[in-house]
Amino acid sequence: MGLKEKRIIQSFQKELFPALETEINTAAGFTVPLNISWNTLMEDRFSHLYNDTFPKIYFLPLIEAFKAICVDDMGVELLKAGLKEVVIVNENDEHNLDRAITFEDAVLKIDHSPIVNADNVDRRTARIISLLEDKLEEFAEGTPAAAETATSETENKQAATEEQENKVSIQELYNQSFVISNERQVIFAETVKGLDWNCDMLEGKLTYGTDKVFDIQVIGTYSENEKSWLWAWGNTQGGIPEKFLQTSLVVKAIGEAYKIEDMITPKKEFSSDPGAYFSTIASSMGQESCFVPLVFKGLTVYVTIKSEELDNKAITEPALMCSHFTESTVNYRFPHKYSLYFYLKGKGYDVELPGNNIVAKKGDDQILGIFDLKGKIMKISNSKITVQA
Repeated sequence: MGLKEKRIIQSFQKELFPALETEINTAAGFTVPLNISWNTLMEDRFSHLYNDTFPKIYFLPLIEAFKAICVDDMGVELLKAGLKEVVIVNENDEHNLDRAITFEDAVLKIDHSPIVNADNVDRRTARIISLLEDKLEEFAEGTPAAAETATSETENKQAATEEQENKVSIQELYNQSFVISNERQVIFAETVKGLDWNCDMLEGKLTYGTDKVFDIQVIGTYSENEKSWLWAWGNTQGGIPEKFLQTSLVVKAIGEAYKIEDMITPKKEFSSDPGAYFSTIASSMGQESCFVPLVFKGLTVYVTIKSEELDNKAITEPALMCSHFTESTVNYRFPHKYSLYFYLKGKGYDVELPGNNIVAKKGDDQILGIFDLKGKIMKISNSKITVQA
């Protein structure tokens, strides 16, 4: 650790840590033994982020977890009896939670990188809560009252935690899908620009010009007269062959898994057409090439296309990915950091979140996204990774 890092960590210890330590003890209801290896909590080039990442990675999850455990005197008693020490260290630059946060022999150990995945406070909190609920009773002594009731409460809390972790909103699915879907829409628009179209619903074919023929899946329809959306899988009177409903059924299955009402209700009223919103999710989650709104009198039918020709035009050059993302931020509103993460993951990159930034690597290509504290992109660039001989 260099002099600069030592000074930054020393400043954190003096200026920010005392208040965090007080919050930890207040949440626990007693003075928690903390064993912090400060000299290991460093990462070259990222020391300027410590004031932001240290609390998120090491201390805020402790505070929130202790609050959850110590909602009553029984919880305080069990925590005090079953928690001997909290060890905070960075031995392996770990960020996989199963390995980074452990609870053995009454010692809660947080062995986590000081900068990677800093914003995942809720996940680290849930991990600590789960460990404490599972093992506190095992390590505690002299708490018969807690022993009698802990099992059922633990099961209930675990179920609630798991349900919360597995819950994804429709807006999150849209934000995950938007950038990759937008890229595909641009490619499709350029491919069929200026061409007339014709659709044969019974054959499942959409033709542009004379020779561009695409296989389709039907997603749903929006009726301007009724102001309503009808999913294709719920259209029992439309006579759509089942083989053209498979992507809409994928959407339904996702909706059932995440309990998203808009995706499992066959027909629903909307004052404005939600078809592009739903089709963005459908085309991305269904691994389709793009979606197309087909406008008839008073009715818009949304279909997706699967085409090798279109897929082969997908952006693969890092510089073009950066350019596409930048253009998207100019023309549309969406959460930059969240959506870029899923865009790059969809492109096959290994993506990390050091501090408030994104670092994505694929082979020897690297993309760096720098964000402000609200997750808005400040800079995105690409480079080649230098390999030392």
